[in-house]
Amino acid sequence: MARLRIAVLVSLTASFALPPGTALGQNIAIGVAAPLTGSLAHVGQELVEAAQLAVDAVNARGGIKGHPVVLRTEDDQADPKAAMVVARKFAADDAVLVVLGHYSPATSLAAIPVYTRARLATITPSASSPDLTKRGGKYLFRMLPSSSVYARNLAQYTAQTLGKKSIAVVYVDNDWGVRTKDSFAKELERLGMKVTAAQAVPDGGTDFTAALKKIKGAKPDALAILTYHTTGALVTVQARSLEIKVPLVGTAALYDDRFIEVAGLANAEGVTVNAEFSADDPSPVVESFVLAYQKLHPQGKPRAYHALAYDAVRVMLDAIESAGLDRAAIRDAIGGTRSFAGVTGTFGFNDQQEREATDQAYLTVKDAEWTFIGRH
Repeated sequence: MARLRIAVLVSLTASFALPPGTALGQNIAIGVAAPLTGSLAHVGQELVEAAQLAVDAVNARGGIKGHPVVLRTEDDQADPKAAMVVARKFAADDAVLVVLGHYSPATSLAAIPVYTRARLATITPSASSPDLTKRGGKYLFRMLPSSSVYARNLAQYTAQTLGKKSIAVVYVDNDWGVRTKDSFAKELERLGMKVTAAQAVPDGGTDFTAALKKIKGAKPDALAILTYHTTGALVTVQARSLEIKVPLVGTAALYDDRFIEVAGLANAEGVTVNAEFSADDPSPVVESFVLAYQKLHPQGKPRAYHALAYDAVRVMLDAIESAGLDRAAIRDAIGGTRSFAGVTGTFGFNDQQEREATDQAYLTVKDAEWTFIGRH
């Protein structure tokens, strides 16, 4: 009988290994590394709020196998040197099993060598540099897809859902704009179509009349605006003043209330974009998330960073549940995530540790507001 008890105890320990110093019933921790002071403090606060919502939900169900889950929050000040200090602190804390962070590519890349040595997986909810995970190695995951993902999906929507055949593009004249335009055009070509006309415009410019006259001369039946929201708003105003009346579409870079303010209500009406998240999505998982958020902010709605951080922490909690309290095993469980039903859609991580969603939210400006119209 004594041998049987020992065998059972060994089996249970093997299936849910504890890090040194962590006893059953003690807290296990998720680190949150974000800018909590300075000009980006509002973003850091959104990430912490969302992470806490996810943790509160699992603790309301009793935690993870008897362990309450807590957050360890640290201010990386959006500074690479500070990020390294934060990473060392998390790496040395045996209770910290995974980290949400960091905010930017620079802070993520500064911290990742420390996390890698500690076998501590991190998920950045906000950094979107396309080569980030390639440079960061196997312990760095990214929630935000590169602009090429938005562009490909937008091309499919414009051609297949809207049924447009002759599509013109205005894109911002920088690396991001060129990559986005190229991805959009490549996807259209795959679908058997081509971009009718493409015009680069400077970010921060104010007069796009010459470029838009060339667009109008090509007689497109849709115009994709692949710029940031302020430039895109001015392009929209000038396109409408030139009597370019075709549907206007864009990526999440336009998805900002300031786009509507700058473009004006009449010009912005009907502009459609794709994004990772809409608080007005009627799916049950989104409705539950919004209700939880509104207990803290009764008059507010969660934003994209809230949603991305919330999903990232939910993935972490699932990984801890399935892999046990071993950092390396948790990393592998995160990497094996497939078809996760999140508030940002159904997604998994690919071999490059990048989040891949099967669909995106689409919103259009209606009656002066961004309005959810579906997922595609």
